[in-house]
Amino acid sequence: MTSNRWLMLGALFLARTSLGFQFQTVASVAPLLVTDLGINFTEVGTLIGFFSALGFATALPAGLAGKRFGEKRVVLIGLGMMAVGGFVMSGADGFWMAGVGRLMVGVGGVVITVTMVKLVGDLFEGREVVTAMAILMNSWPVGIALGLWTQGIIAEIWGWNAVFLVAGLGSVLGFVLVAFVYRVPKRSAHPEAEAAPEPASNPGTPKPKSRISRREVLLITLSGLIWTLFNGGFLMVMAFGPALMVARGSDVAVSGLLISNGTIAYMIAIPLGAWLSEKWNRPNLVMTGSFAIGAIAVALVPFVTDPLFLFIMAGIFIGIPTGNVMALTVEVVRPENRNTGTGIYYSVHHIGLTTMPILAGWLVDVSGDAAVPMIVGGVSSALAIVFLALLRLAQRRPSGAAATV
Repeated sequence: MTSNRWLMLGALFLARTSLGFQFQTVASVAPLLVTDLGINFTEVGTLIGFFSALGFATALPAGLAGKRFGEKRVVLIGLGMMAVGGFVMSGADGFWMAGVGRLMVGVGGVVITVTMVKLVGDLFEGREVVTAMAILMNSWPVGIALGLWTQGIIAEIWGWNAVFLVAGLGSVLGFVLVAFVYRVPKRSAHPEAEAAPEPASNPGTPKPKSRISRREVLLITLSGLIWTLFNGGFLMVMAFGPALMVARGSDVAVSGLLISNGTIAYMIAIPLGAWLSEKWNRPNLVMTGSFAIGAIAVALVPFVTDPLFLFIMAGIFIGIPTGNVMALTVEVVRPENRNTGTGIYYSVHHIGLTTMPILAGWLVDVSGDAAVPMIVGGVSSALAIVFLALLRLAQRRPSGAAATV
């Protein structure tokens, strides 16, 4: 084990890369699933949405479990669930078996996402927190890019089942990395941490309350909506971009490689955006401008014959504000409520991630146009500007009495 916080962040980064790889599996092989399993695009969208379907119900409990049992232990449980879910999907012979595996992967993904955000917030509290959050969040597009580069090729050589098998093995590798590299900081006094016992309090001295206030619930809910909506644009590109390119005549492998250009841009833009934000100290300008340009880029895809440039632009401007938006989880709640706050944040996020792909898939089936999800994504990213304004207005209001929930 190590006490180097950057090395520990690296272990968390690599383990969370398996999350992006797992997410991309269904989108990468969607045309093959439609053919081999006899499902339609509404069901493909449902499988994509299943990745987040239980997130609204498990994000908050995951945060509380991390506080009660220790984040490292909870992260390992989540990675184990992701591995098993990938193996179940590799043996699926129909929609429902694939759905069960996808739900398992999704629940495990929620668990590691919520708890890893808390871990990074503890490791870097007050020190390069925007950069650290951006690095952690960059693991998601790295995993997706790996999927786009490799999953179509794997499917064409060994079949779509092999894609899910490889994804499960990736989660096993992440489990090993976290188990042997990460060490809980001493200030995170969980049962698994080697922290000194607290000194006995004086009789009659009330213990400080750490319940989350209603104001914090409002602010973290708005933050979760911002995260969900601005990510909606790139979610549509990743989830339905391959199917769109196949509908325009590309094969599965080439479609994945084309979409991966936008993902590479996204990966580069995340740390660049964190650096720009720390340099300029203008987070609202960075977020608002990026949301607007990203929304326009995604919404224009249906009207362009070769959308490569738009995919790259979407990746850049949806990637740039990632660190700023994730830093809201640190900004709007007190440190002692960060587990609960992060759970609420991701509960909101996963409701959106569940419903948006199902809606987009249904629109594809109804309209017969594989480009419609790009319109959905553009509108979603634009709405993030509205909710950012609402968040800043709510922050300016006097907090008043610290009512709790």
